[in-house]
Amino acid sequence: MQRINPFIPQHSCSILFFLFVFSFAIKAQSKTELILPASSFNKEEAYKMLEEGTNSIQGRISLKKRGYVNYPGYQDQVLLYPVTPHLLEYLELKKKYNSKRKMAAMAKEAAMARIETKTIDNRGNFEFINLKPGKYYIVSWVTWEKVRRNEVQSGPVQVAGYNMLGVAMGTSYLPTETRYDATAYEKEIGEFVEVAGSNKTATIDIAR
Repeated sequence: MQRINPFIPQHSCSILFFLFVFSFAIKAQSKTELILPASSFNKEEAYKMLEEGTNSIQGRISLKKRGYVNYPGYQDQVLLYPVTPHLLEYLELKKKYNSKRKMAAMAKEAAMARIETKTIDNRGNFEFINLKPGKYYIVSWVTWEKVRRNEVQSGPVQVAGYNMLGVAMGTSYLPTETRYDATAYEKEIGEFVEVAGSNKTATIDIAR
């Protein structure tokens, strides 16, 4: 598990988190208008909430689509954020702005104020340790597939022949075969969890 230090540059294992703003160059390239929370981010308060404690969080992340339950892969990234006014406003903005034209985003400092861990198996289980009492937001991503069935022509078409009276002397048929095309999609899964007391373990099942 990795704690992000605001004074030491960190390199994330994945860029697929929250679609945050990291540079104005990205904004220029994508032509997407980024909508930031109006509330300012209090860095000192956020990092104080992320100081080491004696509590832990154990949980699992899953996504049910078309009758199938999907999980993050083994050692996929799971992020924990302290709940701040900036984060809460961002999550509300995300419900409204989540398109190519307009997209909700957090300030860079808010995006980096987090603790990182990885799933411990291919069933979406994870654990955060050494946490202070407080309220947190946990988020990860689940990949699932949408499968489409198509009937395609697999051979030549036999055309019926007709005699002089216009009566068909044969039958025509269209040989087909079934093909399946799968498209992968990724969905962000997040949930709030609160830890109270000392030497406690909170459990959470983040299921959608």
